[in-house]
Amino acid sequence: MPQYTPEEIRNMEVVDRLFDTTSGDDKSLLFSEEATWWNGLPFVGAGGETEHKGRETIGGILTGSTSKPSEQKIHSGVDAYDVSTIRNEDIIVLADGDFVVRQHTMRAKTHRGRDYTNVYCFVFRFNEDGLIQYLTEHWNTWHAHNVLFNNFPMEPAHPNG
Repeated sequence: MPQYTPEEIRNMEVVDRLFDTTSGDDKSLLFSEEATWWNGLPFVGAGGETEHKGRETIGGILTGSTSKPSEQKIHSGVDAYDVSTIRNEDIIVLADGDFVVRQHTMRAKTHRGRDYTNVYCFVFRFNEDGLIQYLTEHWNTWHAHNVLFNNFPMEPAHPNG
């Protein structure tokens, strides 16, 4: 078992709080005001971006407010997972200085009721105040794209129409 410093323990506890699905706390407060969340799939949040900057933007990702179903998004093929259904398991957490790495398997339901499972690996960099400064999110983006972002309604051909 590694021997962690008090700062490393503090940082791991912050990561645990971020993924605590039983807490109604504002998780965006775990991030610095100028924090950045990198996600390699440019469909998260506003879309077209891989770096999401600022606490307010990150708060939208954490609450799912950037991906709630709407008539427009239904026709865009998006079927985001419902953040209230998230369950994490197979959790591994390691710390080294200002960095914490967490890997877990996430299970959730999409807004349309489909099952979603994916393995995530997060690399956190903390500032001296114990707030998340930079978050790198790694996941199976091919699988996520097929389940969450490739759900276009099919329209049959109308040869006599």
